[in-house]
Amino acid sequence: MCNFGQRKGGFMKKKFLKLFTSVAMLALVFCLHQNVRAEEIAQPTEKDVYIHHDDGEDYVANRYERAIVVDRVVYQYLPEKDSYRIVAFDDNDEEFPEGITFKPRSEVRGKPVTGIYIDGEEDGPSYLTRLNLVLPDSVKDIEISGASFGSITLPKFLIVTPGVIFESDFEQIIIPEGTTNVSGIHNIWKLRKMELPSSTKKIGKYFLGNSPDLRTVYIPEGVTEIGAEAFSGCPKLEIYIPASVKKIGKNAFKKTDQYGQVKMIYCANNSAAHKYAKKNHLPYTIVDPVKTSYKATDLSLSTKRISMPIGAKKRVFYQVTPVYAAKRNVKFSSSNSKVVSVNAKGMLTAKKNGKATITVQLKSGSKKKVKLKVVVQPRAPYLSADSVANKNTTVFTWNKSEGEEGYELSCSDTKNGTYKVIKKVTGKTKITFKASTKKYYKIRAWYRTAKGKKYYSDYSEAVYHLGHIWFRD
Repeated sequence: MCNFGQRKGGFMKKKFLKLFTSVAMLALVFCLHQNVRAEEIAQPTEKDVYIHHDDGEDYVANRYERAIVVDRVVYQYLPEKDSYRIVAFDDNDEEFPEGITFKPRSEVRGKPVTGIYIDGEEDGPSYLTRLNLVLPDSVKDIEISGASFGSITLPKFLIVTPGVIFESDFEQIIIPEGTTNVSGIHNIWKLRKMELPSSTKKIGKYFLGNSPDLRTVYIPEGVTEIGAEAFSGCPKLEIYIPASVKKIGKNAFKKTDQYGQVKMIYCANNSAAHKYAKKNHLPYTIVDPVKTSYKATDLSLSTKRISMPIGAKKRVFYQVTPVYAAKRNVKFSSSNSKVVSVNAKGMLTAKKNGKATITVQLKSGSKKKVKLKVVVQPRAPYLSADSVANKNTTVFTWNKSEGEEGYELSCSDTKNGTYKVIKKVTGKTKITFKASTKKYYKIRAWYRTAKGKKYYSDYSEAVYHLGHIWFRD
């Protein structure tokens, strides 16, 4: 009995010690984990990649080693260069505000930002379609493909090299004054116009090739060379080539497997461009070289009416005729700069809900005027829906739209059907009710003018129920 008790006590003591040791080890592991967490983040595995937020929260994210998110931009540290590069934009499950101008940092944690690498097929930046991206001048290495931006402004004094920007949707590419050599921007969809800076001396290979919507490129006097296949596959392009151009590369304006040849080349008689066009059976029109100061005679806009949310920026797209006019400057004015302002370069800024008329006028020649109607309205909300467990209800939430007075939630039996208003709310961004799992839901914001007229934002994307989970279409 006594022996049994001793044995039992010894057994319990050993069990207690084993338990204590286990707890201590767990505590030690926990402490060590906390201590080495920074090291784990600095040297993540290929599978578990960390992105570090400035607020101190660490989480697993897609593919980016040694990355940090600052101001919704994902910067990846490159130890071999001791610098950062832009690799993605963190939408945080929300759309980027429409039409904003966004300039990433030139320095992160004391290290320079020297590059940008965006692969749209991997990153899928579809939410950036109307973002105006301005790259800092510190960026020298650029590789962008499959991306979609409203506009992109390249760094100053960058020598644009072949293959750096391709197969992307850009409404506008801005190359700053001071750039001398341009190349490597090709397969750009939606781009309709390109104004090269007066500092340009050489247009290299593949510049803007296979850009099907490109209509005009203004090449300034002083450019001496156009590289091979520079404007191949641009079937809508009308281009003036000054007499200063002495060399034109092979297939510079040819038809490609995807798109047709150049629409029209304007050039001086017996110039390099004239001889090139004749030799390659390209359409051309002779321009009197004496009249290199041709004045614009006509002016047109791509659209007569646009809408913008508060805070959005958008550049006015205009076209002058003839395309070879050297004196082509215009001036801009707004009928109500408190609603929409416009700067000397035609950049619109939406300030508050309302209407304004933008006047664009030629500064020389015919001095023709054209007008653009602008409506500033609330942004389209971003709608989400979640089922409440065991309550047979759904919580609808959305982001607040600046300048709105209220919201209207609508539903339809089909995605593209007629949507009927079912809920009207003011001062809320969240409602809960018994929603049908067989319907599609959208929401839009609204406001009233001083005269009482109601204006609406665009609708949000539709949400619908599938397999006990709500999805956004």
